[in-house]
Amino acid sequence: MENRYKMRVMAVTIGTLAALSIFITVRYRRRRRSQKCPSSSCYLRGDHCQNQKKPQHAFKRVLADNSYSPFKHLKKLHDSPNVVTENDLNSHPYEAEITALLDNPGLEFSFMNEYTDLKMSETYTWVETETQLKELVDVLSKERVFSVDTEQHSLRSFLGFTALIQISTQKEDYLVDTIALHDAMSVIRPVFADSSICKVFHGSDNDILWLQRDFHIYVVNLFDTAKACEVLSKPQKSLAYLLETYCGVTTNKLLQREDWRQRPLSNEMVQYARIDAHYLLYIANCLIAELKQQENEISCPDDKFHFVLEASRRSNMTCLQLYTKDVEGFPGESAASSLSSRHLNGQGGVSSNFETKFPDLVRRLCAWRDIMARLHDESLRYVLSDQAIVALADRAPMTTTESLG
Repeated sequence: MENRYKMRVMAVTIGTLAALSIFITVRYRRRRRSQKCPSSSCYLRGDHCQNQKKPQHAFKRVLADNSYSPFKHLKKLHDSPNVVTENDLNSHPYEAEITALLDNPGLEFSFMNEYTDLKMSETYTWVETETQLKELVDVLSKERVFSVDTEQHSLRSFLGFTALIQISTQKEDYLVDTIALHDAMSVIRPVFADSSICKVFHGSDNDILWLQRDFHIYVVNLFDTAKACEVLSKPQKSLAYLLETYCGVTTNKLLQREDWRQRPLSNEMVQYARIDAHYLLYIANCLIAELKQQENEISCPDDKFHFVLEASRRSNMTCLQLYTKDVEGFPGESAASSLSSRHLNGQGGVSSNFETKFPDLVRRLCAWRDIMARLHDESLRYVLSDQAIVALADRAPMTTTESLG
């Protein structure tokens, strides 16, 4: 009987989540279709604006929607390796290519030893049309290496989205407006998946997942300067440390928290965005030289550790990551559990009635918050803060007498 009851509860829970997922998906898509993009950036001016709109409402194709459905990756068609479609099995579409690079990168890193001018020019290319994006793809397809960085926005969105991609070659810096080009970013996908072109990132773990989540972009052939720092046992591996050590450049990391939705970007934000990608090729060049030096200093051939190969291997292991949505057994379950335990542990002696009803109220409030945040594509704390949930559950009447009093 007990097992049958548990199975019934599980079935009801799964059915409820499935219904919620369909409902949220339909409502979310209808809401986005009904939104008209305003002529001004009103969504940045505060909650008092009556016509407040979010830029993501203009996106026509959202790969990672706010439903409870799992994320679908791409798969390559065997007869057309450059053609991809949705993948129900969630295997990595470029696993074979990345695995081949783990033991044999297939690239001589000496091509990065060319003279790189450290001075950052005043000019850069802002990419905001599909034509400009295609021109950028033509440029990158002729390169053997380019550097990449991204800026994310998560403040007023449930899952967040990529607001800007910075790409630098040895000759030019490009800032790609991924808000304006959100639905056209598949154009650049083949360049990132080209195993003959090395992509230089710093601390790429999140970037790899974000590019998959928003654009189905999969990175093949990666050199991560943070992984090189690990192999070299650097005292620090932050990009700020590398910029100051190798380039004599300091950056204001507080700008990372700026609202990267705004257009146009301020001069300070443009400068910050360019710096991260612009100097990465030079930094990678310096680190590779140090990796090679470490190899040469090992006298015993039998014990020789291949530093460059190890840095490349660790980098490409990162590429094998796959983005997944966090799907809970019940909406807001983990947040409710954390809030309840923290509050009850700090209360000391409480009545058994309170100890039973308080977690249940918190669970219900967290579930409502989770559903509303998904439906309106909003951050959880902008729907209802943790403090508000605790306060509401704490002050709710626990008995019939309290309700009537």
